[in-house]
Amino acid sequence: MSLRNLFFFSLVFLLIPSGLLIAQEEESQRTFMNFNGSFRVRATNVGRDVLLERKTPVTPINNLEKENTERQQAEQQTIQSDLERRQQGLPSQITRRKEDVSYYDSRFLYNMSFSANKYVEGVWGMQVGDIPFGGKGLRATGPDGFDPGLVGPGSGGERGRTAAVNVQTNFLYLNFRIPESGLFIKVGQQLFSSAQGRVLFSTGTGVSILKNFQFLRLSLEGGILRARDQSFMDVDKNGFADKNYQSSNIYYNRLKFEYFRNIRNEVYAYFLDDNDKSDNETARLAWYGLHNEFNFQKFSFIVHGILNTGTVKKLRAVTDSNDVTIYNTTQRNFIKGGMYDFQFTYRWSESLNFNLIALGTTGRPGYDEKGHEANLKGNGYRTLAPGFSISNIATDFTGGYALFNGSSFSGLNEYGFYSNIIAFEPYQFTLGYYQLWATKSPEIRINREFSELNGYRTSTYMGMEYNFNIRYNVTSDFQIIFRSGYFVAGDALFVLLDSKYGRVLREAFIVFEHRF
Repeated sequence: MSLRNLFFFSLVFLLIPSGLLIAQEEESQRTFMNFNGSFRVRATNVGRDVLLERKTPVTPINNLEKENTERQQAEQQTIQSDLERRQQGLPSQITRRKEDVSYYDSRFLYNMSFSANKYVEGVWGMQVGDIPFGGKGLRATGPDGFDPGLVGPGSGGERGRTAAVNVQTNFLYLNFRIPESGLFIKVGQQLFSSAQGRVLFSTGTGVSILKNFQFLRLSLEGGILRARDQSFMDVDKNGFADKNYQSSNIYYNRLKFEYFRNIRNEVYAYFLDDNDKSDNETARLAWYGLHNEFNFQKFSFIVHGILNTGTVKKLRAVTDSNDVTIYNTTQRNFIKGGMYDFQFTYRWSESLNFNLIALGTTGRPGYDEKGHEANLKGNGYRTLAPGFSISNIATDFTGGYALFNGSSFSGLNEYGFYSNIIAFEPYQFTLGYYQLWATKSPEIRINREFSELNGYRTSTYMGMEYNFNIRYNVTSDFQIIFRSGYFVAGDALFVLLDSKYGRVLREAFIVFEHRF
């Protein structure tokens, strides 16, 4: 090869990477980035004399006298240990059955999307907090068993021990878009949500596909959510995964159509295929829903119904008279339940509206007389992974107290009335009154304290609640929010919790939030 040819090929070899770098630089310059999020600081005060969860066993009563004796001995031992502490000059560890707590926390949300063209978009969303003021941060594992893997909400905040790692990822997915065809495909960790979050409202990793048919005025969406995967477990420690196909998958499809300007309809189906035996339960369940929304000039209303069917296989322990397990058996349970959801809004003016809501499920809350989950029989309704809030305390997930959330809303009904008042433009006041009822009265024959032997009776009345909220829009991006609730418990709640103490739960918090 001549020197001239060698020089030519060397020059080409050097210029090709340079050209690629220039092309990549030009391409990177065309990458667009958008971000949004919010920063929130919250002050909360909560108080109660009612339990939030049951403390006594739900198993059938075999020997009540023996249980009472053991409970009295445990109480006497606790009192004696506390007396010994007091004699040593140490503070008491026994407190009143009443709570009054004030705390403060902060949270930061950040979502970022980037796209080099109109066909592909990447989204990353993260969260720092909630970080309580004075809350303990992360540190190395110690003899107290502190878990260093606990990151995200609740980490950091204590003086001198703020955590360097307190970030959790909410979203991480690629969005493939073909606007000309009305096709959108998301792959990765994203938000999966059904109509109003009644069946599913949760982040998870999976695939969702949306196809719009503009000429038919409808859209079709489907996808799969990998809810859990235990396939990599090696229980016998032989170096090979022995939990093949121990997974939980959620499949869904929904059809939205809007043939009339003021009427929207949605038909959907969600399917749970749960093969994971680590929680002693497998399931094949389906939720079929029809959501109808009607909007008119002065009023609007929503009629929504859900049918839940399928089977649940649950591992049962067979015990003797001394509550000793003899053997375990798998029991098949056939599910057939439902949920109704009705909402009505009347707009008196642009500054005043009145709202009615009624939401409920079939079945019985809590456990049956055998100590089994009551929603496994008797037209019980099994929840998937819903996320919705009705009132501030009775059914909620936004902070403060919550007696129930969407996932525990089985065998319950909540009816309410609330009004939104907009005053002086930036202020919005919300006044609400709600009642919580059980579809069937909770089982009292498994109770130790709130029992028939102690003169109590069961009912379906869970309690009532008053709400008062204020939203002050200081600017278009900055809001001050005050929210409060006052719940008065009914007999059915004491039966469900097996508690005869207290009557009231209350909460109030104020939020300063800036969105960007």
